[in-house]
Amino acid sequence: MKQSSIVVIDLGGTKINVGLYRNGCIEKSFIQLFDASQGVQDSLLFIKACIEQVLAEDTIAIAIGVPGIVDVKTGIVFGAVNIASWSQVSLKQDLQALLSLPVYVNNDVNCFVKGEHLKLRGEGIEDMVGLCLGTGLGSGLVLQNNLHTGVNGCAGEIGSFEYRKGVLEDYCSGKFFTEHYQECGAVLAEKSRAGDELALDAFRQFGLHLSVAVKHLLMIIDPQLIVIGGSVANSYDLFIESVWKNLADFPYQNMVSKLTIEKSRDEHSALLGAAHLYLESLRDC
Repeated sequence: MKQSSIVVIDLGGTKINVGLYRNGCIEKSFIQLFDASQGVQDSLLFIKACIEQVLAEDTIAIAIGVPGIVDVKTGIVFGAVNIASWSQVSLKQDLQALLSLPVYVNNDVNCFVKGEHLKLRGEGIEDMVGLCLGTGLGSGLVLQNNLHTGVNGCAGEIGSFEYRKGVLEDYCSGKFFTEHYQECGAVLAEKSRAGDELALDAFRQFGLHLSVAVKHLLMIIDPQLIVIGGSVANSYDLFIESVWKNLADFPYQNMVSKLTIEKSRDEHSALLGAAHLYLESLRDC
């Protein structure tokens, strides 16, 4: 069989991860800052330039995960999270016109959870959730070994649930630290590891809020596994104890006892998932 590659992209509110998928793995990749305040055309040209850095002669397609609601069939992105100009973008059509290659678009956390599930084949994990804690809060679902997106592609988006003075995303993402402690999570993490009590309390409070998201997922999905990714996952050790502590009042402790929560160990999960979702879409045609 002729060798071929796919350019794979994980687009976030502050950075873009671009790689080349070939022979079942991510051969090379790079991460670059992304200016989410750009207009649609400028952001598309930026993505095009990133793609061209890894594009190969044997590239057959581009698969991209984006932070927003996606109509996978049309490749239209609705209300991309933290990208102000992307209220409705025909991303598939626009990138195909710029690059003359087939383009596949899906939600970034759907790609993430797909990639995480692929690595668990043979381990008996049929129902799991991928939680990405970064600029926003995103979640993706695998139910009975299949990615579950719902009729409108919105399944699992618990970040929009009303909570306290806003929504869950306000308390379970990087926004929580900047809005309530006036410092980014990375700086607070450094202070926490140096013993700063206020910073340590910030992560205890973050864990409390994240436990509420986990409780919603337990009641709705009852998963075996929750895998946490995103930039805030770098501080997993600082908040996970608080998450478990605040699950102690969950009414069905047998569900809690059977739940595993772990940090993602692979920075390329979303890239891997994007490639496999594209390949599956070909089989479904």
